[in-house]
Order: sequence, then C-alpha cells, then structure tokens
Amino acid sequence: DIFELKADITQLGMDQRKVNVLAREIGPSIGFWKPVVVSHHMLIGLGKPASSKTGVERGIDLKMSKSKPDTAIFMTDSEEEIKRKINKAYCPEKTIDENPLMEYAKYIIFEKFNTVKIERPEKFGGDLELHNYDELVKVFEKGDLHPMDLKPAIADYINKLVEPVRKHFEKDKKAKELLEKVKSFRVTK
Repeated sequence: DIFELKADITQLGMDQRKVNVLAREIGPSIGFWKPVVVSHHMLIGLGKPASSKTGVERGIDLKMSKSKPDTAIFMTDSEEEIKRKINKAYCPEKTIDENPLMEYAKYIIFEKFNTVKIERPEKFGGDLELHNYDELVKVFEKGDLHPMDLKPAIADYINKLVEPVRKHFEKDKKAKELLEKVKSFRVTK
C-alpha cells in the first residue's frame, strides 16, 4: 500500500511495524523509496483481555478490531451504540493497566477536555470534577470512583467528540453516499 499510494510518510499502528520495516528495507532495492514510518500507540479493545502473549505482541492482540465491532468505537457509531459499547466495556475496579476506559480517558478525553465532570448520586460521593488524567488515576485506583460511574462519563465525552463527524455524514450528501458505498464493501465473517 505504501508504494501504491505513493506515501512518503506513513502513520500506522504498531501492528503494522513489520510491513513498514520491510518497505523501508526493500523499497530502494526494487526501485522505490525508503518511506518515513511514524508508529503510534494503539488503543486497546473494549473487551476483556484474553491473550497470554507478552510485550508488543500482547499489545497488538489487545487492540481494537474492525472484525469485532463491539471492541471498537467507530466515528460513524450512533450515540446509542457508543453508550452500549462503553457500558459493556471491560473496566475492572481499581485497575489502570489494560483498562480500555482508562486508555480512552488518557489518550482521547483528557487530550481534548481540560475538565471532566463525572455525575453520580450523592450517596456515592456526589459529582466529581477532574482536571487531568493523574487525578482520575488517583480516585479510580483508590476505589473512590466506581466503573459504573466512570462509564457514562466516558460515553458522554466520546459522543461529544464524535458528534461533528456524525453530523457531517448525515448532512453532507456526498459524504453520506461515500459512507454508504464504504459500508457496502465491508467484509463479514
């Protein structure tokens, strides 16, 4: 794909690192160029980790997957779909590592929002206002924030970010047609 797309720079997840290294190594010897590779963090899937792999391979195995739609949030998911997926998501109490909702908070929500409000009944401590990811980690690790209180907040903030994209595909005729065409190409298992 790199050479077919004439990409000088590729931005892909770590799961594509082997093909990127291969392109860099053999590109010049077969008449192409040596592409610049920018690899980035991959969000883990929303399901419970089942793998016994370790290191980078475990990280790749945990990532969101198009072939398992409930493990991923798509930019075209409805508000209800996002709420349902987040509500079903693996989110063990007091656990930060391999907790997909904590990853969403760290890499998406706190990158965009300076303050995150978590609404909850007074009997469970009342509303919380968090100003950074470290504050979230502290209250979650201590057990002062339950996953059932975190989940609605994560869903709300993700929906705020996805809403402009949804509106674009609803209101822009050309974008809507393109989306329908892309959906028709989906491979099912």
